Amino acid sequence: GGKPRPSYAFTGFSDNLGDVPDPPSRIRVLSPFDPLLRDRNRTDRLFGFFYRIEVFVPEAKREYGYYVFPLLEGDRLIGRIDMKADRKRGSLEVRRLWLEQGVKPSSGRIDRVMAELDRIARFAGVGDVNLLEGWNASLT
Repeated sequence: GGKPRPSYAFTGFSDNLGDVPDPPSRIRVLSPFDPLLRDRNRTDRLFGFFYRIEVFVPEAKREYGYYVFPLLEGDRLIGRIDMKADRKRGSLEVRRLWLEQGVKPSSGRIDRVMAELDRIARFAGVGDVNLLEGWNASLT
C-alpha cells in the first residue's frame, strides 16, 4: 500500500510456487528475534502485525508486557503471549494472551495454544504450565 520497493527473484521462481506445501496448522511461539520479525516494518507491512520488544519501554507505557512472544498459526500471526519459565516453581507461568483482531478463541485454537505451551514447558525443562489469573482476559 505504500511506495513501491525493488524486488528480486531467481529466474523461474514462479514456476515452482505450486510445489510449496501448505504451512502446518499448529501454533508456534516465536522468538522476538525470529527472522520473520527482524524487520519490524516489513512484518507490519506484509502481515499487519506491529510488534516491538517492550523490555526498554517504561512499565507504565508498555502495551503488552516486558517480554512478549508472537504466536504463529499456519501462515498468520494470530496474537502474542506473555510467559516466563519459573525454574524455582518448575512451571511455565503464563501471564496473558492477546489474540489479534478478528482471531476467534475457538476451543480448537485454545487447544493448539495449550499444546504449544506444553511443548515450550518441556523445552524449558519445567514440569507444567501455570495459567495465572487473568491470562485469558483478552479472550472474552
